[in-house]
Amino acid sequence: MEAGVVKRRICLEEAIQNRIQGRTLEGEMRTISYVLPPAFLLLCAALPSLAAAQQPTAQPAENQLQQRYAKPRLSTGLQSAKESTATPAAESAQGLGQHAFLGAYIPHFVPPLVLRNTARFSALIHQGKLYLSLHDAILLAIENNLDVEQQRYQIAMANTDVIRAKGGGVTRGLPLTVAQSPVGIGGPGSPLLNSAASTGSVSPIASTVANVFDVNQLTEATTNLSLQGTSTFSPGPPVPFYDPLLVGQLAWMHLQSISTPPVKSVSTNNTFGNLTLQQGISTGAQFLVGSNNAIDLLNYLASSPDPFRHPNVVGSVMQPLLRGWGVDLNRRFILIAQNNIKVSRLVFRQQLSDLIFGVSRLYYDLVGLNEDVKVKQETLAAARQLYQDDEIQVEVGTLAPLELTRAQALVSSIELDLTRAQGLVVQQEAVLKSVISRNRTGNAALAAVRIVPTDIIIVPEPDDTPALAELTQQGLANRADLAQAAIQVKNTEITVKASRNAVSPEIDLIGAAMTLANIGSSSTIGVAPPVPPTSIAAGKESHLYEDGVQLNVPFRNRVAQTDAARDEIQLRQMQGRLQQLENQIRDEITNTYTALQVSRSAYVAAVRTRQFQEQLLDAEMQKLSVGASTNFMIVQDEGYLAQARSTEVGARSTYIKSRVSLERAIGTLLESHNIKLDDAIRNELPDAAPPAAPEPKAN
Repeated sequence: MEAGVVKRRICLEEAIQNRIQGRTLEGEMRTISYVLPPAFLLLCAALPSLAAAQQPTAQPAENQLQQRYAKPRLSTGLQSAKESTATPAAESAQGLGQHAFLGAYIPHFVPPLVLRNTARFSALIHQGKLYLSLHDAILLAIENNLDVEQQRYQIAMANTDVIRAKGGGVTRGLPLTVAQSPVGIGGPGSPLLNSAASTGSVSPIASTVANVFDVNQLTEATTNLSLQGTSTFSPGPPVPFYDPLLVGQLAWMHLQSISTPPVKSVSTNNTFGNLTLQQGISTGAQFLVGSNNAIDLLNYLASSPDPFRHPNVVGSVMQPLLRGWGVDLNRRFILIAQNNIKVSRLVFRQQLSDLIFGVSRLYYDLVGLNEDVKVKQETLAAARQLYQDDEIQVEVGTLAPLELTRAQALVSSIELDLTRAQGLVVQQEAVLKSVISRNRTGNAALAAVRIVPTDIIIVPEPDDTPALAELTQQGLANRADLAQAAIQVKNTEITVKASRNAVSPEIDLIGAAMTLANIGSSSTIGVAPPVPPTSIAAGKESHLYEDGVQLNVPFRNRVAQTDAARDEIQLRQMQGRLQQLENQIRDEITNTYTALQVSRSAYVAAVRTRQFQEQLLDAEMQKLSVGASTNFMIVQDEGYLAQARSTEVGARSTYIKSRVSLERAIGTLLESHNIKLDDAIRNELPDAAPPAAPEPKAN
């Protein structure tokens, strides 16, 4: 047939079904195909390259933004986190993704959640006490903390998205929420830490308990690391279904034709078979191969128990030329899912960093509170000794009874202060247990155990903190939340490219070949031939070939245009949020660096204050021994010394927490504590040998 001539063809399967059901073809939909000249087909093949040339090119500023968080800027720790292949076996579906025919139709089992604590606890408990170093506390938290366990499930979910995308499915996405550890009681406080000494508001007498335990001290704050927010993106062109799809029907059919004499009735039995196999590839092409014996059924005496004895075979292919064209476009969900695996591991690292920060803060607060208890115990012992000395002097008549009352009031005040400090220690232990255990304090045996911290707080003499500029560069290279945010932007850029492609009209190159068997048979009895002789030439087999294009061109195309524009607007928003996150990280590093310098200066001042108060008390005691001072002055100086010692303990605790905050801000907490990310993902941390006879280290 000459080029440009239109050939009208009735869709074979529709015709067959209508024949079987006894319906006519009048008024039914017909498919029109065009026999086109080769030059036009070559033009269609060149359309993708022409469309690509018309795509808007990225501006220099956008290219610069895309390169800001490239691979060379990442630290070794973050790069290893992105390239990690560790899988949490206990949290993953068993055997998912394995190539087994029957396994594809059996749901995969996910092991149940284990709520008991790891065996590391029992190795650290001796004589009813949990002797705990900071490193042990961190290992227990990584093994047992349920926030970390939730992130292990996130990694397993990301792995399922990759398998789903490789089958032609759309990714389901991941929640990107990170939980913070409870704030706890806090370190030991003192009026000297919270009030200016020059105001004269510092009292030498300890105040009564003015606050109660707040449930907010157990509340875990959460941080959403997603840059997308609540807005969604357009789906873009559909991707091919990469898993082969077999669709078919096998049936037994009985046909009975009742006629009036002299025409004989006809009764036949037959089998019906219709099988179709579909497969897509990453260029966007869709292949279809099928076979059926529907034409056989139209010839009543062609009964056969084998439905494919005389098969009718069809094969077709469809390749998009504009919308839906391109390997990268049709593999975009696979790329996004693979990027999400990197995101899940970086979010897991961020969760570990926040957990280590929280455990360190709680542990050092507990150390400081215990030191504060010791200070108050020593102060109480000194006050009781003063009371006993005054009691002797009152008995011999060398001291007025009023001074004995003053000393007794001092003892009672310190006892109250000691009781409060001991209660804060117990409460802080409960908060720390809730973070390092899986079943929290619901375990009666664990709840009854007292924690004995074995580490002490040491303030280094020389200030070994690097310069602020160096710390800022380390932070930008080490922060996992910044690295995963950059990957989110990269995923959005992939989505925006798909939205731009969806603006193009749909022009598909199509081709088909069909083989029709047993057409035109005259072996019928007493009935009219089901296939008119004039429709298709009689014969045992016929062939039909088709090639051309199919079009879907929406006028004005406003839906696709607005979707692409909105997606690009959201991309710009995410790029702005990425820059905001970087600014926030810079501010965090600056603030924590400043806090570290201030806390160090405060600690030096607190040490000097304690030394001066000791000297003043010694001098006053010497004056009292020769009658040049009063008992009131001794009581006052002992109160000032007690506060100075508590202030020094609090300043030391504040310094070490400021140092931990700086390490968190620059993202080096895992390396500082020698935590391997892959070990934490698998929950297979190295065992630490318990101490033979653990004793808390003296301050």
